[in-house]
Amino acid sequence: MSNLETGKTLHMGRLLHPSTHRTVIVAVDHGNYTGPVRGLEDPVKVIKLAVEGGADAVIANPGTIRRAASAIAGKIGVIARIDGAHTILNPDKGQHNSITSTVDSVAAMGVDGVVAMGYIGTKRETESLSGLGLAASACQMNGVALVAEMLPSNDLPKPAHSEEYVSLASRLGSELGADLIKTLYTGSVDSFRAVVQGSLSPVVVAGGPRMGSEMDALHVAEDAVKAGGVGVAFGRNVWQSQNPLGMIRALVEVVHGQKSPSEAAKGLR
Repeated sequence: MSNLETGKTLHMGRLLHPSTHRTVIVAVDHGNYTGPVRGLEDPVKVIKLAVEGGADAVIANPGTIRRAASAIAGKIGVIARIDGAHTILNPDKGQHNSITSTVDSVAAMGVDGVVAMGYIGTKRETESLSGLGLAASACQMNGVALVAEMLPSNDLPKPAHSEEYVSLASRLGSELGADLIKTLYTGSVDSFRAVVQGSLSPVVVAGGPRMGSEMDALHVAEDAVKAGGVGVAFGRNVWQSQNPLGMIRALVEVVHGQKSPSEAAKGLR
């Protein structure tokens, strides 16, 4: 095994729990698009809750990682967001991101992985996927993991979360070299199982907009694992909860402890 392959193995071992090979990831990277949205006014505080609650990793922007480094060193896996350059004020509401940080620069910070979007079916699909492919090459050269956040366009004939689109997106991300796929839940265990089986890389479910309730989010986590997914990467469904710490602990119990949502939710009350 080469030094770079060894690096990837060590980093993935910090993102996936060694005993279950699953993961609970708390995403706090929304500030580069929405600014200080409710619940994420202080992303470092949320990261500290992720550590306390037993989450396996966080997704954060480079600026947040710098500010949180001393509080999280050696306690949780770290995934750096390397794309963005598109805010809620942009008049172009299309789905697109541009690379804003190099893999080299965040690898020098000591992160375990990087995350970048891969949009399919959009007008800027080629730009998005080219950037993702280049990020995969850079991750390979730096020995860090790549998380590909694969999202179908909202403007396609079928819903973006349809099995057909999500399966295509997930397979494409893994073909480009991603070590972990973050994508939409397709609505059922059977349909998401097809996504997982068609991907060459482990798959986690993205939380997306806040769900109707904490129980809804816990059921999605349970279904993802039942389908063969390796866990979840939730943001708003954690830090916009009335009890963010309790929600993190509940997700850990569902994903790693194989508890039912109703059992795990007892700590939310």
